[in-house]
Amino acid sequence: MTSQIAVRTRRGSLSQFRITVAFALALVVLVILGRTTSAEARPVQANIVVDVATGQILQASNADTSTYPASLTKMMTLYLLFEAMQDGRVKLTDTITFSKYAASQAATNLNVRGGDRISVETAVLALVVRSANDVATAVAEHLGGTESGFAKLMTNRAKSLGMSRTTFRNANGLPDSNQRTTARDMATLSVALIRDFPQYYGYFKRTSFKYRGVTYAGHNKLLKSFKGYDGIKTGYIRASGFNLASSAERDGRRLVVVVLGGSSPSMRDRQVADLLTDGFKTARGTGTLLAAKAPPLGGHVKAAAPAPADTTAESMVEDVIANILIKPAQADTGGTIDESDSAVRLAGIKGMMPLLKPGTRSNIVTIASAAAPDSQATTMVWKPAGDYGIQVGAYSKYNAAQQAAQTATKSEAELLADARIIIDTQKMNNGSKLYRARVAGLSKSDAQIACRNLQAKRTDCLVLKIDPALAMGN
Repeated sequence: MTSQIAVRTRRGSLSQFRITVAFALALVVLVILGRTTSAEARPVQANIVVDVATGQILQASNADTSTYPASLTKMMTLYLLFEAMQDGRVKLTDTITFSKYAASQAATNLNVRGGDRISVETAVLALVVRSANDVATAVAEHLGGTESGFAKLMTNRAKSLGMSRTTFRNANGLPDSNQRTTARDMATLSVALIRDFPQYYGYFKRTSFKYRGVTYAGHNKLLKSFKGYDGIKTGYIRASGFNLASSAERDGRRLVVVVLGGSSPSMRDRQVADLLTDGFKTARGTGTLLAAKAPPLGGHVKAAAPAPADTTAESMVEDVIANILIKPAQADTGGTIDESDSAVRLAGIKGMMPLLKPGTRSNIVTIASAAAPDSQATTMVWKPAGDYGIQVGAYSKYNAAQQAAQTATKSEAELLADARIIIDTQKMNNGSKLYRARVAGLSKSDAQIACRNLQAKRTDCLVLKIDPALAMGN
């Protein structure tokens, strides 16, 4: 009897153990599935269109939905660098030294080593044109001591500009689950860069720069294809999709457009072009302003009052002086605005007002005829960056070659996602076929950099000269 009780006890213990193990395994599966779902979640798709002179929002979709800034982060890195230059703490001719940590940052980068140096001006160009992650970290360490310390400065500056939903954790935008922003906040930052540093904004027009004999081309294709377009910044990580903060000026009127979560660079660019085109044809906005007035230390952000529908362009500028279009006061001023600073900024803001023909009223904004078609809006066609490409293998089956080319473009998204895949077929002597996986439409420097990066990931790669016309039908 005793032995039977012991057996039952052991069986009960064993059953309880099995249940416990099964429960634990179920929890593990749920956690894994949760992570997978999160990792594979579709990027947030959001956009916003803003009239820079008035601060009026012309159009918005998911503008306050939290997402990842990716390389748009570098806009704040540049903001703080420009601020240091403007204050005289840093000069264009100063040098920045790469630490081992900065030099180790993942592509896109300049492939530098710890101890290498770069001028401040080259650093600016590397951030704007190349979107170099190693340079962003080096700038962060130069200005903030450590990248984490600099990230706190970035977040604090974001809050002071009215970017209430933005938190920075690094200077380059590489993946960090706690680094978040919104389309509205990125538009606020775009306007701040234009407003606060007109002497440096011209850097955002640059499409290439040289470093150590290598010419680096930029990723912002609209600079060459959209009339009046002059910046600002592209960005991509898998979780964010393809982002673009942009600005264009036509007939003296400047707009800022931010598109987040694009499915590809070309689709993102087409959406920006459409939004800009529609924006230039739109006289009035939604009745809301871009950002609220920066609060005093310890205060809360309050929404700005909507401008009346019949407000003139001149008086709207006066109204938003206390809101978005004046650089917020530093913390040590107690939240007050210096009158002399206000006068200087008011003059700068009026300089960005729409330029009207003599004799026209100040509340009339010249709008393109809605009936007139604008080829910029929907006819964005693929324009190769150059007549170079790469080959990432030769295969006996077409599907294998196609898969290899697609894997390469995803692996080096910022360099290759806007290029075109070509599967070149070669007939062998024995009658079989060889399929060569190629990506075309690159500049020579981008092709070389892409190959170096892919080879570092143990992917075979060759740089080739390829006629872009071969890819037009792909």
